[in-house]
Amino acid sequence: MKKFFFLILLTSIGLTSWAQKGTISGTVFDADTGEEIIGASVIIKGTNTGASTDIYGQFSFLAEAGHKEILATFIGYKTVIKTVNVVEGQKHQLKFNLEVDAQELDAVEIVAKANTESAEALMVQRKNADVMIESIGAEEMSVKGVSDVEGAMTKMTGVAKVRGKGLYVRGLGDRYNIATMNGLPVPSTNPDLKVIPLSIFPTDLVKNIGVSKTATPELYGDFAGANIDITLKDYPDDAFFTIGISGAFNTLATFNDFKTHKDGQYESFGFNGNARQRPEGGIPTITPNGEPGAYNTSWSPTTATAPLNIGLNASGGKSWDIGDESIFGIIGSLAHNNKYEYRDGRFAAYNAQATPYVDYDREEWIYSTNTSALLNFTFELNNKHKFKLNNIVVNESFNSVDENYGYNNDLDTETLFARRNTYLQNTIFVNQFSGDHKFMENDRFHFTWGVSRTATLSQEPDRRQLLFSDKSVDGKEVNLFSRNAFDNHRYWGEMNEVEYAARTDFSIGLGAFNNEHDAFRSTLRFGYQMKSKDREFEWFQTNMRSSSAVVRGINSEDPNARINEWIQNETIFYSPFTIPNNYFQAKMDVHSFYTGYDYDIMPNKLKMNVGVRTEIGEQYVKYKMQGDLIADPYREDSYESVEFLPSFNLKYALDERSNMRFAASKTITRPGMRELIPFEYQTVVGGEAIIGNPNLKNAQNYNVDLKYEIFPNSGELFSVGLFGKYLDNPIEKVARPSAGNVYSFDNIGTATVAGIEIEFEKSLGSIINNGSEALRNTTIGMNGTFMYSQMTIADDINTIVTNRQRALQGASPYIVNANIGYQQDWNNGNINSIFTLTYTTFGDRIFAAGAMGAGDIYEKSFGTLDLIVRNKIKDALSFNVSAKNLLNPSIERYQKFESGTTKQVSAYKLGMELGVGLSYTF
Repeated sequence: MKKFFFLILLTSIGLTSWAQKGTISGTVFDADTGEEIIGASVIIKGTNTGASTDIYGQFSFLAEAGHKEILATFIGYKTVIKTVNVVEGQKHQLKFNLEVDAQELDAVEIVAKANTESAEALMVQRKNADVMIESIGAEEMSVKGVSDVEGAMTKMTGVAKVRGKGLYVRGLGDRYNIATMNGLPVPSTNPDLKVIPLSIFPTDLVKNIGVSKTATPELYGDFAGANIDITLKDYPDDAFFTIGISGAFNTLATFNDFKTHKDGQYESFGFNGNARQRPEGGIPTITPNGEPGAYNTSWSPTTATAPLNIGLNASGGKSWDIGDESIFGIIGSLAHNNKYEYRDGRFAAYNAQATPYVDYDREEWIYSTNTSALLNFTFELNNKHKFKLNNIVVNESFNSVDENYGYNNDLDTETLFARRNTYLQNTIFVNQFSGDHKFMENDRFHFTWGVSRTATLSQEPDRRQLLFSDKSVDGKEVNLFSRNAFDNHRYWGEMNEVEYAARTDFSIGLGAFNNEHDAFRSTLRFGYQMKSKDREFEWFQTNMRSSSAVVRGINSEDPNARINEWIQNETIFYSPFTIPNNYFQAKMDVHSFYTGYDYDIMPNKLKMNVGVRTEIGEQYVKYKMQGDLIADPYREDSYESVEFLPSFNLKYALDERSNMRFAASKTITRPGMRELIPFEYQTVVGGEAIIGNPNLKNAQNYNVDLKYEIFPNSGELFSVGLFGKYLDNPIEKVARPSAGNVYSFDNIGTATVAGIEIEFEKSLGSIINNGSEALRNTTIGMNGTFMYSQMTIADDINTIVTNRQRALQGASPYIVNANIGYQQDWNNGNINSIFTLTYTTFGDRIFAAGAMGAGDIYEKSFGTLDLIVRNKIKDALSFNVSAKNLLNPSIERYQKFESGTTKQVSAYKLGMELGVGLSYTF
């Protein structure tokens, strides 16, 4: 550990040591119009040292002392040369006025793609957008050490990750958010979540992520938190091929003993193969001599030493000119990474008197993988017509061994030892075809369209669970519990989901074209969108039973041989769990029509965006209840709705660098598929069981936002916003009045959410303007959300929750993200180093509602501190060092009781992660 920190310190010292230099900075203007030129190149003649101008035409770079000739160039303009005598430690200000080169301009048509991967370009988009939007690009994700989309989202204002429950935006959880890819919907791979776990998408695939917290007519109306749109990478202007490798050391897992069940031939790579397949009827085939057969997979875990976490990636792209106007481009990537995690902690559950009915010491070993492939094609017929074909395959797997040891009231023992092995494999296939077409002079008529097919497969094959009377220590034999039919079992579950989607969007510029503002004063927008989702879920369980409640004489660390022996002599036997409700189907069809109108009330000053969206939806569920007979027909429920969803957005430009924005809208929340399906699932022995409710209805959401934002300099931002939401008939998880710890979902009454969001990104050099180059290269950023939420359960809701009025589940009173970054060029600009320190924290939040007199369960606040060091050498070689989760806090949940007592429910640590990455671009 000390050696690794010494390596980071040594790297930091080496890369930040540079000779004393002077600074050359200034602005580049168009000589005729006086406007700043964005993207002009300013370099020292005969070298590569220099910089490009930012969105305000400004540039700045370091230079060695001495006499220098500085060139300013831009396509279509004449080159201008200025001379400067650079003095160490001094700042030299230059101003360039470039004149149009008529001959070059006639010969060249300037066609370029906007770089929407950079933070500066996305900030320009945000400033100029008619509606409120926040974005994070590939460059910023890389700088902050983010490896997947979910991690990127947690760096944004008002977004928090609740473990096991997905992302929460402004205190609103999974069911209140929606995810799209290139504007088309993406189904979830997790049966418990509406939004696909965004951790499945590595940042290698992503150009940028846009987050809309306010509604517009074009957006799907099924959200109250955020619409998250993932934009995939596009073909490059210049051909490239990049390969990379990374490794990471976890202080709790790496080089320590690691328990697992690696049964499949390819499970190390995240693919199960055929090893865990369910035998016919759920019972092993009888042997030729008539004896009971054995499963291919073992009841006994194996123990090995966990190696380093490894990541491999390769990507490349190229474009070809076809004729005078057409371009064909391609980009592809392939990546694989794995991760070893170990958690050592506690899990407990209590009754109303704060007495535990379950209290375990808990250990969990998790081996996970993520494999992704992207292949995108683009064909630009000319600058008016573009076609895209996007293809993605992502596969993730989780192989866990979960051991719980301690008190269980139902089994009347203080030494219960329960082991469960779960293998989960999620695969998603995304295929999208889209077009963008512009017609008439000044692109007065704009038409875009897209179609997609997305298939997801979620498999949980051969989950194994055994319950013992105690742990086997030094080979001591213990007893196998067999009190309940399902105590010891094997389980197979599979979910298949296919979603088809299509969209057509039209916009027509009205009136005369304003050349000065490069826009029509008003625009009419309208379109049609549809999505059709079909999910099937089937499960099967084989229990291991005995005629007695306890079977004596087994080693809990290696039970496989003894279990097979008992099967042979019929001490125990396999019993398929034959029940009617092992198959469910759910469908959802939504057809949407929208109309929007944009109008410059005061050109380039006050702009209005108003519209209405009509969504015609139908949800259908086919199922059987647990009390039905196998021969009974399936029950079928459907819910049809027609929703009218108005939205209004207003933008007032106070000046060219600051805006006031206002938004108001109505949206809805459709119940998630898992919330509709009446299937009971229990994740931990003695823990809560969750069952869906097919009678759920849409919730109605009323939203209002007010925001002020200013962009002082390139890459800088300060904004403050107020938001409020009123939710009518929101959907919440509630405890059912029944035997056992059973939860379901209901439209519960009303809820309100209100808060303030603050965000800033600033260079220290512009705050402390003393000419220091170190301060100018240092940026600080922070975003914070401070909010209030309250949910009220209506009197007619039949539930045994303790508090009928409380904060929303997952809603923190505050969420804060902070970062400080330092950037340095050295060795004549051949090496660029970026140091970034990020910190994230939140206030205590309700994780689950208490029931039957027991208080609510809270997730305790903790902070996450990461250090990322990125080094780019000659624009080809990248060497990165990271130290994540440096504070290694205890992740805890606790429960409050009316007596004032507070009890710990769970606790564990994740360990620090120290990583190194290397990549090379050809």
